[in-house]
Amino acid sequence: MILWPASTAAAPFDSPLPPAPNRLQISAWMPTAWDGDAARASFDAHMDSLSGISPFWYGVEEDGALTAYAGSRDAGLVRQARNAGVLIIPTITNQFNQERIHAILNNSALADAHRRAILDEVIHYEYDGIDLDYENLAFVDKTLFTAWVQALAEDLHARGKLLTVTVQPKTFDAAGWDGPGAQDYRALAGAADELRLMAYGWCWSSGCVGGDPPGPIAPVHWMQQVIDYAKTQAPASKIALGVHLYGYDWHDDSKPQRLPLALADMTGEALVWEEADALRRVQGAGIQWWERDERGLVQEPWFSYAGDVHYVTFANADSVAARAQLAEANNLRGIIFWRLGGEDPALWELLPRRVYRAWLPQIAIESP
Repeated sequence: MILWPASTAAAPFDSPLPPAPNRLQISAWMPTAWDGDAARASFDAHMDSLSGISPFWYGVEEDGALTAYAGSRDAGLVRQARNAGVLIIPTITNQFNQERIHAILNNSALADAHRRAILDEVIHYEYDGIDLDYENLAFVDKTLFTAWVQALAEDLHARGKLLTVTVQPKTFDAAGWDGPGAQDYRALAGAADELRLMAYGWCWSSGCVGGDPPGPIAPVHWMQQVIDYAKTQAPASKIALGVHLYGYDWHDDSKPQRLPLALADMTGEALVWEEADALRRVQGAGIQWWERDERGLVQEPWFSYAGDVHYVTFANADSVAARAQLAEANNLRGIIFWRLGGEDPALWELLPRRVYRAWLPQIAIESP
């Protein structure tokens, strides 16, 4: 069981992140099929801080074709991003479907068809590249997946397009494991332009690493271990640190049941900062700052309510600042948020505005 720290009054983050050097790239995944209005509003307001966005636009069909999700292929968003100097690199997800990717990788015709479908999509809709978020892959497919990614990278690079690969977090090779063990960090980073570490999920809706919720979403001590391993496999200049902008509202089953019957079996409900802050205000709860646990730095805010029946851990500006600072200290390429929409608006004040160049005929204009 992960133990909560003593309930102490929250204090401002001791060392808020100063504006980071312009080289730290800030990117974000962006939903459109759900919570799309909030995500678009965030992009509209903060595009001058973003180096790139990855709209969550595609899934994978059995025949290797792409499923286009609601809001995908948005020419207006592509144009807006390009005019603002923001790279648009849509994400393809396998939705944790191990069997589907296994079938594709083990059939050369399907593997080729899937690669061609991706390339055609990127070219036709004039994206800057594509992001692969293929999770829960079978360990037996590790070599095939690596070779397929290398072939896709060659196809994209030959046409001046980028490839980013999103990987599950690990602190060692995880040989023999499905999921993270099927992702060869070294080979994938060698082929791709960016390796994106999903350095969150220490605790999820129904569990935590080595224990039960409640607990931190991504303690800094664990994120550092993920980074340390990744840097043995890939240059820091290719690594983007995934940073969570969400949280969980957990019900503590050891307390008397006070939830409505319909929610009796709920362990944890995901929420974004906007929802957590509204809940905290309604409940009159004070924010606590979890600085450390027995393993090291945590640096996440939390609160409890309803007589300590509910515990909420979430992300705010200070926790994001701590993780940006972590990426900077490790000389990483940048950070990427999961996800735009409903985040603490104060976090943008702690991040640098991007320096970009707009190229006009015979003139180069540089804007701070």
